[in-house]
Amino acid sequence: MKNNLIAIALLIFISNFAFSQSNKTRIFGEVGLGAGQAFINSSGKASLETALGGTFEPAIGNNLMMAFYVSPEKWKGLGIGSRIQGTFGSPTDGTNNSSYVFNYYNLSLAAKYFVLSQEFNKGLYVNGSFGFGQFTAKRLNESTNEYQHQYAIGTSLMAGMGYTFPFKKNALSIEVQYENANRSGTVDRIGEVSFGSGQIGGNIILSF
Repeated sequence: MKNNLIAIALLIFISNFAFSQSNKTRIFGEVGLGAGQAFINSSGKASLETALGGTFEPAIGNNLMMAFYVSPEKWKGLGIGSRIQGTFGSPTDGTNNSSYVFNYYNLSLAAKYFVLSQEFNKGLYVNGSFGFGQFTAKRLNESTNEYQHQYAIGTSLMAGMGYTFPFKKNALSIEVQYENANRSGTVDRIGEVSFGSGQIGGNIILSF
């Protein structure tokens, strides 16, 4: 909760600063869908083994995201705002004859810069974000009717690039992204454990 309040306060500051810079400040909204191959690093797998009594290789997940950016003309193609993204993984087989699901989301401060056109929502761009979020790993063993889950919360970093095709009132973007996250959760009889994970994925985004 504290991290979310800090993020909201920063967004309010960014918006007020942007409006004070120019009376030609523009606000852009985005919604997008995509897919990504999640991965769990070796330490994350060890943590899941401790928490759930087994581990797995995550399947491709579906991405759902929303964002907004403020971009004064003086910023020459730079926009700063906020982005929220969730990834919902498909069940996959793992150790101990169990099925696993790996879902996560994050709320982040985000920036996007249009490199060549220097006009927001037109052409090639690079983007990045820093945020906070939660993941959930679930294990189901149907033969023993055993169901376990593990939560963790922490920070995530994302970097990406894409291309935006502008229309009269809207724009369509295609982007690729790389995300790396480190989240911590409490494991029964163990205490706090770290879970490292990430994603390589792509999204199709509608801007308005």
